[in-house]
Order: sequence, then structure tokens, then C-alpha cells
Amino acid sequence: MLTAEKIIKEIYLLPIKEREKIARHIIEFGIRGPHPDAPEILDIEAWQDEIARKPFNLKQASEYLGVSTVTLRRWVKTGRILAYKIGRAYTFDVRDLKKLKKAHLTKKAAKNL
Repeated sequence: MLTAEKIIKEIYLLPIKEREKIARHIIEFGIRGPHPDAPEILDIEAWQDEIARKPFNLKQASEYLGVSTVTLRRWVKTGRILAYKIGRAYTFDVRDLKKLKKAHLTKKAAKNL
């Protein structure tokens, strides 16, 4: 069962731009009610699936992971994360980024024990 706590944790894993979109939707929903053409903002699983289908570029991925673009390029070169290169542009699968971020957060928490 989804709880507010689970949803908030998932939201914090999203890039800042996506979090801003959520905040705007919530504010508008609270003031005027949902827009007739707006997607169902409370269906978090469908929303996550939609986000996961859209690859992130280098800047979006680095913001999501909280690292510099230089660090992210280095991680690609060392094989820490898989990226697809089209011309000079990198694209990243959101699911791969999410796995890496969760692994990094778990490792960081273990060090603090």
C-alpha cells in the first residue's frame, strides 16, 4: 500500500525539475482543483512509469545523482554506470540512475553507523 511517507521518499529521488512540477501540481490542485486535462497526480506508479521511459541527459542525470557532470562522465568511462552516446550527447536510463543512487545512499548510510 502506498503511504505519504513512501511517496515523499520517491519524490526526493527525482531531479529538482520534476519535484518542481509536482509542487506546482499540488499547489494548483489545492487552489483551483485539478485541471480537466491534467494527468492524475495521485497515481504515482503510472507517473513513475512515464518518467522512467524518458531518458535523462548528462545534466539531468548529474543533478539527480548530486554529482558533477565531470564525475558522471568518469563513472561512465569506468563502467560504474551505463550510458548511451548519440554523437557527443550522453543519455541515461532512469532505472539505472535510480539503482545507482539507492546503492550509493545505502553505502553512505552504512558508513555512518
